Amino acid sequence: MLINSPMHPQDWLALYRFQRKKFGPIRSLLRTLRKDLRRTESRGLLSRHLSANARGIEIGCGETTIAPIKRTILSDAYQAHAGAASLAHEFFPAEAIPHPDASFDFLLSEHVLEHLPDPIRGLKEWIRVLKPGGKLFLFLPHPERTFDRNRAVTPLEHLIADHEAGVKSDESAHWEEWLEKVIAPNLAPHYRGYTKEESLSQNLIHRHVFTPASTSLLLEHLGLRVLEKHDQVQDRNDSFVLVAERVQK
Repeated sequence: MLINSPMHPQDWLALYRFQRKKFGPIRSLLRTLRKDLRRTESRGLLSRHLSANARGIEIGCGETTIAPIKRTILSDAYQAHAGAASLAHEFFPAEAIPHPDASFDFLLSEHVLEHLPDPIRGLKEWIRVLKPGGKLFLFLPHPERTFDRNRAVTPLEHLIADHEAGVKSDESAHWEEWLEKVIAPNLAPHYRGYTKEESLSQNLIHRHVFTPASTSLLLEHLGLRVLEKHDQVQDRNDSFVLVAERVQK
């Protein structure tokens, strides 16, 4: 179970200011007060592993964040997601971070890895920018509690093969499975209006399916040490979370 942690006053104010630029003063105030957006349990998980001056980066923050905003670069690949403006102030692909090696004490990602054509390539880039001893906080959709429930878990061998083949965003195999297992049974109606080209070029589909166990194998394969693993995120029901550490060298 994740430890509940109060939201720091600086983060309250910073979150409001960031959102005010996107949503205006009244809507931003209401959003800042919403318990489901405060995510105090998940913030507690971060604070338990980080020093008070740890600096990090979030990959794919979207329209809200649980990161300590004053000490985190909020990044995204897109200016908006399904019409909702991103809070990010830096924009770049998840697999091409424009920062030097060993730049950050932590990296946070929520529901990004499953969208990448080559998750190993993405993770290698994320590890690159972590300092030795730096922490990776990885939140992913749990297949049993999302529209991925009819799909098989992606085995490590599949991920390695995709990486070795240099799979790009325009590949079709994952698209065909997505159509059969998710779109055809109408499990994700909000994705039905997108064309194949839009879905692939914008990385909208879940190309891969992960569980806590399969993700642990993947992270350990890449040389990370898994510190914590939770099948259920108390303040984000559709997710599981792992905390991993870049091994000191």
